[in-house]
Amino acid sequence: MIAAEGSRTAGMRSTWLMAVAALVIETASCATVARAEEPAPLPTMPHFTPDIEVTEVAWAGGPTFPEPLWTSYALTDALYWGRDNQATNRPLVVTEGDFEPLVRAQDLQFPLSAGVRAFYGQRAPDRGGWELGYFGVYGQAASRFVTPPLDGFLQVPDPLGGLINLEGESASVRYTSVINGAELNLFSTETEWRNPSASWLTVDWLAGFRYVGVEEQASITIDCCTPGGDQTPVPYGVATRNNLFGAQVGNRSRWTWQNWAFEGWAKAGLFGNAQEQIQRPLFDFNGDPVRQGLSSTAGAVAFVGDINTTLVYRLTDVWGIRAGYNLIWIDGLALAPNQFDFSVDENSGTRLVSGGGIFMHGASLGLEARW
Repeated sequence: MIAAEGSRTAGMRSTWLMAVAALVIETASCATVARAEEPAPLPTMPHFTPDIEVTEVAWAGGPTFPEPLWTSYALTDALYWGRDNQATNRPLVVTEGDFEPLVRAQDLQFPLSAGVRAFYGQRAPDRGGWELGYFGVYGQAASRFVTPPLDGFLQVPDPLGGLINLEGESASVRYTSVINGAELNLFSTETEWRNPSASWLTVDWLAGFRYVGVEEQASITIDCCTPGGDQTPVPYGVATRNNLFGAQVGNRSRWTWQNWAFEGWAKAGLFGNAQEQIQRPLFDFNGDPVRQGLSSTAGAVAFVGDINTTLVYRLTDVWGIRAGYNLIWIDGLALAPNQFDFSVDENSGTRLVSGGGIFMHGASLGLEARW
C-alpha cells in the first residue's frame, strides 16, 4: 500500500514538471516570434548644410521673408532736376557805344525740368549679373529779355554787332537743351547677412558701356529800327550736338531691413565726344546776307560722374516705392552759347568751342519690382 502511494506521488510530480517545461518552451517560442516581427531600423541619413543662409526675417505687419534671392528687377523713376551751365562767361548782348554787358552766357541758367529713368536687370545664380538702363531730361530752357538804358541802344558784341543791327531797342536770348543716355553694365554681387540688425547688405561692383547725347540750341534776336523807322527782328542762331561714348565703373550698395531698403550708387567714366556746332544763316537788319550757314566737327575727351541715393519702402515682397536724390556731372561738352562767333574774318562761323560742362541735381520718385 505504501508502495502504491509512493508510485502515485511520483507520477503527479512527473506530470507537473512536464507542464512547467511545456510552458517555458511556449513562452520562449512566443518571444522569438515577437522579436522576429519587430521592424528593422531605418538607415541614418547624411547631414546636409545649405551653402546659402535661409534664416527668415519678420517685418512689421507682414509675413516672414528669407534672404533677398531675387534674380530679376525693374525700376522707373520720374526725375525733377535743376541744372547749372558751366559756359564761358562771355557777353552776348551789350550796350551800343560803351559795350557794357547786358546778357552773359552764364546768365542763361535752367529752372527745374522733368525727365525719366528706367533700369532692367538680372542676376545669375553665380551672383554675376547684367543691367540695361536709360535716362532722359527734357524741356530744359532758359531765356532773357533786356532793353537798353534810357536814351541808349543795344547790339551783339563788335565787330559783328555793327554789321547786323542798328539802334537795337530790345534783345531776346533763348537757350534750350535735351539730354538722353543709355548704359549696359555687368556686375558681380556680394551679399552679407547682418544678424544684429536683421538686415541684408548687397554690394554690386559694376563695369559697363555708356552713351550720353546732349543736343542744344541758342539764339539772340535783336529788335532794331531801319532807317525808315520800322521794327525789324535780326536773329542769330546756333546749335550743337554732343555724342559721348565710353566705359564706366562703379559701385552700388543696397541695405535691406524689415520693409525698408536704402540704396546708393556711384559711377564714373571717361568718354570720347563726337561734337558738332552749327551756325544758322545770318542776315543784317536790311535782310542782306552776312554769313551763310556753316558747321564744324571735332573730337574731345569728356567725363561723366553719376551719384544716387534712394530710400525704398516695400509694399510687398515684389513691389516698392522709391524716393531719392541725384547728382550728375558731364564735362567736355560743346555748349550752344559758347558757339556764338562775333568775328568777321575768314574763319568766322567755323570755330568749335569745347570744354563746357553741366551739373544736374534733383529729386526722383518711382516704383521698383524685384522677383
